[in-house]
Amino acid sequence: MKGKKVIAAVAALAIAGGAVYGGIYAYQVYQSDSLVAEVQPVSNINYGYWGDQETSYGMVTNDSSQEIYLENDSKVEEVYVEQGDEVKAGDALIKYDTSEIEIEIKRKELDISTTSNSIAKAQRALEVLKQTKPVDKTRPKVDTSKYNTETKQEENTELSLPETDEKDSRIYNYVTASSVPYNAKEADGSEENPYIYYVNKGAYAYGSFFNSIRPAKSGAEGKHVVFIICKKDSDGKILMESSAVEETVETTETTETSEETEKTIYETLVPVPDDSVSPNTKTFDGNSLTAYDSDRMWYIFSGEEVETDSDWQDLLDSIEEEQDWEEPEGYSETELADAIEEKEQEIKKLDLQRRKEELELEVLENTASDGVVYAKIDGTVKSVREISDSSSEEEDDSSGAFMVVTGSDGLYVSGTISELLLDEVKPGTVVTANSWETGNTFQATITEISDYPVSGNSMGDGNPNVSYYEYTAYIEDSSSLKNGEYVDLSIQTNTSESGGIYIEKAYVRQENGQSYVMIADENDRLKKQYVVTGKTIYGSAVEIKSGLSETDRIAFPYGKEAVEGTLVSDEEDMYY
Repeated sequence: MKGKKVIAAVAALAIAGGAVYGGIYAYQVYQSDSLVAEVQPVSNINYGYWGDQETSYGMVTNDSSQEIYLENDSKVEEVYVEQGDEVKAGDALIKYDTSEIEIEIKRKELDISTTSNSIAKAQRALEVLKQTKPVDKTRPKVDTSKYNTETKQEENTELSLPETDEKDSRIYNYVTASSVPYNAKEADGSEENPYIYYVNKGAYAYGSFFNSIRPAKSGAEGKHVVFIICKKDSDGKILMESSAVEETVETTETTETSEETEKTIYETLVPVPDDSVSPNTKTFDGNSLTAYDSDRMWYIFSGEEVETDSDWQDLLDSIEEEQDWEEPEGYSETELADAIEEKEQEIKKLDLQRRKEELELEVLENTASDGVVYAKIDGTVKSVREISDSSSEEEDDSSGAFMVVTGSDGLYVSGTISELLLDEVKPGTVVTANSWETGNTFQATITEISDYPVSGNSMGDGNPNVSYYEYTAYIEDSSSLKNGEYVDLSIQTNTSESGGIYIEKAYVRQENGQSYVMIADENDRLKKQYVVTGKTIYGSAVEIKSGLSETDRIAFPYGKEAVEGTLVSDEEDMYY
């Protein structure tokens, strides 16, 4: 019958649940039909992307310079010019000992190979990290809320079952520390004279009771108790039977050899144990209780001790599991994210290192063709050191350059570029210059990029974590400029990545690690459209790599109307 009630209850719950779901669904349909979301073509909000700008500033000057620094371990074999000589672009200036350069090239190629191997190794490690599943390193804590405390158990039990039998208060249904033994007046809790509790079959004792019979202090004796399942009479009270009791009493009169004693036998009534259960008696020794008695509750079935509920054993097992817990190997979710970020930064640094090495190799290879360094500008040899002083470790009082050639014709301006752009920005790249004084715009062409970084980026605002290299640009149309005039400089970069879809970040939401936007479907209702995002530009627009086209109609994904199924209206059709 009980099983049928459960089935009926489940069935009723299922019917009620269906009704609730139906109501919710109907309400959602009503809501979606009563709201209208405004949409517009993606093309209307697409920022587009036309590349980045590398900016700096510089001062216009009527001369430029070419500084020649010697490569490490390079030796100058011959110098073709002297201080004060006039040179034209393309004139030979110095010649290196190419045998030394070839050795340096081999070393640089080895450096590049080593760095490339490190990058490949780091990339493999990164892929492994990205495929790694995080482990839960949260130390388990025992949730004792599902295990009733002793106080709650006693309170709950008292509500459903009285402590003593309703027909005879001398019979216990459960025993606590405050329960009074049947023989409280004559017993002392010793092994010879233990406390006796008469109980119903299925009675139990709380942990507080067992605590009360423990030894009060180390070395002391605990209390001895006996539980007896008693037989009842027709009125539900303890069934009593007569029992002969022999009592020995010492007399006051004594002889020379011994005291006189007197034995008395009398009849008394004692409770009758229930012989329908066997054994019907259970004895507890307060000195040998287990360590967990303070947290346990016990049944007395047929005089035997049995745990009331497997939950209590589960609690004990959980406590032991917590004490024996060891942190699992692997990465937690936070540790894994940190490891991935660290590996990505390592790859970026290695890639930057390889770019530098490749640039240095390019310089070496250009020199190694014939060992000659040529003039890049028309000008005058301002300074040149003696070959005997050409060690790259020695520096003169000015710049440390082995030779300096200064220009004489036209106007030049110098700016800086990030080391990250050295493979894109080359001599011949066009620079846009804007005058601080007149606001006029001019075009300049880069003629030279230094082989060595400047100290900081004193000519513009840039990333402090990368190095910057100075470039010199020639201004062909300089009729409106004068020597000493300051200009802003900008170089268009990453132009090969122009175009694409870039929309405000506010239009893109996240769900379970995926990005989505809200667009109109073919039935003019909103739907979620999952997209793949890319880089962020201008600080606020994010690239949509896939999942969205310029013809899609998109809605702002916030507000009560921004839910799937909502009717949509094009922006021009909205009335307020």
